[in-house]
Amino acid sequence: MPDVLSNIVIVAIVIGLCIFIDAVIVILAKILTPSRPPSIVKVERFESGNLPFMTPKYTLPMQYTGYLLVFLGVEPIVVLLFILAPLRLAIPLIAVAFIMLTPAIYAGYRMACEAAYAGEVRA
Repeated sequence: MPDVLSNIVIVAIVIGLCIFIDAVIVILAKILTPSRPPSIVKVERFESGNLPFMTPKYTLPMQYTGYLLVFLGVEPIVVLLFILAPLRLAIPLIAVAFIMLTPAIYAGYRMACEAAYAGEVRA
């Protein structure tokens, strides 16, 4: 029993460290990004580096930045949850992790929509 508890403490420390690093990255991103709104050229769609000559048939709702943030933020937590899943004591931790993942997934989805629809959020 003490081994299981010590393992849970170690995993909790790793998750806490990950959350701290994520918070530092978000704060640095807020500080380093320009405060003025982006120009039209910045948010305009390009096809292989060239301006598009026709209206696209559809737009991909999952642009790379938002998808990358969602994948990098959620995937390590999901792996930890799969590791902890057999432990009966980890059920509250799994529930808290799922609750904490919901805003991260929503924020990543909003960023993907902003990239896909040039600032017009459709969520």
